[in-house]
Amino acid sequence: MAVLELRIEVAGASPLSRTFDAESLVIGRKAGADIVVDDASVSRRHARLFAKEGAWFVEDLHSRNGSRLNGQPISEPVRLKGGDIVRVGDTLVRMVSAGGEAPPAPATMAAPVSDEALFTVLKPASELLGRAGEEVGAASRLRLLNEVHRALAAPVSREDLLQLILDRAFAVLEPEDAAVFLKGANGELHRAAERRSSRSSGALLVSRRLAEEVTTKGAAALVLDAQADERFASAESVILSGVRSILAAPLSDGEGCLGMIALYSNVAARRFSEQDLELLVSLGSAAALRIRNIALVEQEAERRVVDRELALARDIQMGMLRRQPLGRSDVDVAARQEPARQVGGDFYEYLMDGDRLWFIVADVSGKGMAAALTMAMSQTLFRAIATLRLPLDEVMARLNREVARDNERGMFVTALAGCLDVATGRLELANAGHNLPYLLRRNGTVDLVAARNALALGVLDKVTFPVTELLLEPGNGLFLYTDGVCDALDPKGAAFGTSGIERHLRGTASRPAGEIVDGVFEAVAAFAGEAPQEDDITVLAIRRGPGAS
Repeated sequence: MAVLELRIEVAGASPLSRTFDAESLVIGRKAGADIVVDDASVSRRHARLFAKEGAWFVEDLHSRNGSRLNGQPISEPVRLKGGDIVRVGDTLVRMVSAGGEAPPAPATMAAPVSDEALFTVLKPASELLGRAGEEVGAASRLRLLNEVHRALAAPVSREDLLQLILDRAFAVLEPEDAAVFLKGANGELHRAAERRSSRSSGALLVSRRLAEEVTTKGAAALVLDAQADERFASAESVILSGVRSILAAPLSDGEGCLGMIALYSNVAARRFSEQDLELLVSLGSAAALRIRNIALVEQEAERRVVDRELALARDIQMGMLRRQPLGRSDVDVAARQEPARQVGGDFYEYLMDGDRLWFIVADVSGKGMAAALTMAMSQTLFRAIATLRLPLDEVMARLNREVARDNERGMFVTALAGCLDVATGRLELANAGHNLPYLLRRNGTVDLVAARNALALGVLDKVTFPVTELLLEPGNGLFLYTDGVCDALDPKGAAFGTSGIERHLRGTASRPAGEIVDGVFEAVAAFAGEAPQEDDITVLAIRRGPGAS
């Protein structure tokens, strides 16, 4: 019997070390295999390890997808050495030792090297960048870098730029594989571009530890022999099938690290040097600047598109607000809205149904597009429901049910709605968690109307809305507003408040509705000065004509 020590690495699982005392081991998906691989791409009897004349061999058992040794297809039995890797599907089976003997030096090395030369070189990329022109042959390398800079300076998309970076890396450093990894919005690396030689196969992976050294610590990495470097032996996916020499450099500029570029090679084909690493760092630095510039250009283009869409949304939203006068002498109505952003969540509405004037002022929770969509829906619903000739409490109950329907975002609407019989002056008010209105008397006095309160629209499906009744005599008026008025701040952080509203209304209570509305906006603007508007501002004023009976 022959003793064989193997290290089995399955994707997504911790590596497993096992020792076998046998003459033959079958790898396959079948339950009776000596090494069972649960992978649909693996045949039931996929490959076999067997001992012969004191040595171990591997052969493919005519599997459907084939087996590979150190990245090369296995077409006939091949003798194994310590450190060799057999790939079966996505599983790696690494030969550690046989019969207790130390594994021989890898046959793929071009020449014997010292133990120190096998290990990874990690150096600050900034240090290497400063040394890029110091080594022998600097003139030719600087000419090459100049060519790279010229090539990268041409107008190009990000995808074409990444391929151009890889093309230059292949032309200069002659790897077998190369890839550019970029950071996503969450900081995780993703492979943005890659280039493979005709000789390479299998998944192109990168060690998490290596990526952290390069992208987080700003190191440039040279792995002279990945399979012999103990510091990476336990790292996930660093032992790539057939890959031994790795170069990795950060894509960094003054704003930070965008990702990394990595080159891979089999030592027999190409073993990278520290001079190669310095050149890759220079290439990565030039590439990072262009990638950043392209990203900024793309962001600016996206911002312009968003701004155009928001401007269109604002035009549509403002177009929904009624501005035309009612054209009646017995009632005067004016309203105005100014959103804090391009689109807002406040709205107002007023319409005549015979001699009845229906009106509402409302404030949707939140800001931005979600609030604007809820505003548009609520305003449209109020228009439709108010013309059904229902009592005010039923109008509000139906409006609430519709706003609450499928309200997965939890948006709610505070609102004050009412109905005025212009002929008689009978006024009904329903308050859904909104600011109380003011009664404007023709003698110039102002009184707060204690409209009975109820829950905001959209919070619960079933809500009862009590109605407050009063008489609006000829010449008297009503003022409604959203909290953007009283919450307006001056440069020192003081609020306009209800005291500011009352102070202004006492001086304008007897004026036409339009003058009252415009006056409030002028007063708020004068109070705020250079302070930015933090919330939507909406006001509505109603005055019953002096000639109304």
